Amino acid sequence: MYTLEQAERLAADFLRQESAGSDQEAALIDRDSCKGDKGGSFYFAYNSVEYIATGDDRYALYGPPAIAVHKETGECRWVDMREFSTVDPFDRRSRR
Repeated sequence: MYTLEQAERLAADFLRQESAGSDQEAALIDRDSCKGDKGGSFYFAYNSVEYIATGDDRYALYGPPAIAVHKETGECRWVDMREFSTVDPFDRRSRR
């Protein structure tokens, strides 16, 4: 069983590998509100380094909004919008 900290490192490595060669560097968002623990996975939000630093929408990445890391296997995968809406990994609905 992976811990949140171990899963976060796996997600960061996955993001680095998957975005290699891209013209925008991506990174995990380092805020507790952008990390989730739901069911059998940990979830981590990410965006471009420029967007994280500036908040300027011109630098925002579009596509899968998060990375999921399986708690037992450590397998990383993109989270699509459907799963993101269903699982609500960062409890956005409860904060409204």
